Amino acid sequence: MTKHYKIPWAAWREPKYLEIDFPDSWDVSNLRMEGADYPEVTSQEIKKSILNPIGTPKLSDIAKGKKNAVIVVDDMTRTTQASKILPAVFEEIGKANITNEKITIILAIGAHRPMNKNDCILKLGEFIANTYNVENHHPYENLVSLGESKIGTPIEVNKTYHEAELKIAIGGVIPHPLAGYGGGAKIVLPGVCGIRTLEANHSANGAGIGRITDVRKDIEDIASIVGLDFSINAVLNEIGDTTKIFAGHYLDAHRKAIEFAQKAYSTKVVNANDVCFFNCYPEDSELNQSGKGFNFISSGPNNMLTLSSSIVLMSPSYEGRGFHSLIGETGSKLYSNYGDSDVWKAAMSTRAVFFFSPNISKPDLNHFFPEDVWLIKDWRNLINHLEQIHGKSPKAAVVPTSIQLIERIKT
Repeated sequence: MTKHYKIPWAAWREPKYLEIDFPDSWDVSNLRMEGADYPEVTSQEIKKSILNPIGTPKLSDIAKGKKNAVIVVDDMTRTTQASKILPAVFEEIGKANITNEKITIILAIGAHRPMNKNDCILKLGEFIANTYNVENHHPYENLVSLGESKIGTPIEVNKTYHEAELKIAIGGVIPHPLAGYGGGAKIVLPGVCGIRTLEANHSANGAGIGRITDVRKDIEDIASIVGLDFSINAVLNEIGDTTKIFAGHYLDAHRKAIEFAQKAYSTKVVNANDVCFFNCYPEDSELNQSGKGFNFISSGPNNMLTLSSSIVLMSPSYEGRGFHSLIGETGSKLYSNYGDSDVWKAAMSTRAVFFFSPNISKPDLNHFFPEDVWLIKDWRNLINHLEQIHGKSPKAAVVPTSIQLIERIKT
């Protein structure tokens, strides 16, 4: 007899789930978040949210008298379904006579790889990808300098974005280790800023997951200088579908989205596990994003792990190492191996760490993780290794996504 589970797997690819089995002797808890099965938002609900913005006039009113518009969308490392949101945006700004040829869609790649045509079809939909002007942001070129933020971050931003008369953003609100959450002003920085701005922001103090961090405050200060007229924020369910939209001011709407997200992503913890499995979905297309598998245990006080627990990170990483011009490439300004950090040395010194992925090599893994992390490509082989360490009846917890937050205990 075996225990059978399905976990979300390989964002933007089919099938949407990975099926995993555990021996019946294992004590397994599948730690699903509160909003795991929240239904996908309908087109009418999307339109209603955009027509009833938080903290701003209607988008059609903001657009009046504007000659052109940019719409910034997040990239393929996020599952935000821009294709389902954009039609309502086009309809609204069309009321102000901003027609198709006056709209540029900017792909907010930050320091990630550019998106190709197939990516655009998946993210934007085939009609939009084949009809509208779609441009990748370039963090090294086509920039304008706008001084510094309050804390001295140099502000260099995409020139096309800067010169547009109407600025709209669509982004997913998911926990982030630097900015606390995605969405809101984060589409501006790092999304459409230059490499010097990105470097300063990625290096800044005051990071954290699931809260308003000092890094985010700097991001929002820069957005106030650069400009962002209308922000559309998506909260996701377990398989990456948009379950709620919050539209309006990049601060006010974003804060409302966070309130909803904190409940939707909230997850009850099971303590003292022999093995913890952390799935990197929805940021699982590339190995470069896999550190976010640790987001959950970093999101709040918990006793999930013992000093002898084994940790398993899980990611298909179907694009291999992936790309990040600041932190992912040999020789890039902020590149380092996780194993070189004091946090890793302190937290992992007594624990075995495994990485389950069918699509990467050991050199790929050791580009980001230390040599003593095990790369396992076969699930049965992984189970055998874990039983050699913890016996035939270990206590295990599975965290199906990287966007989950540890439940906040009210006192």
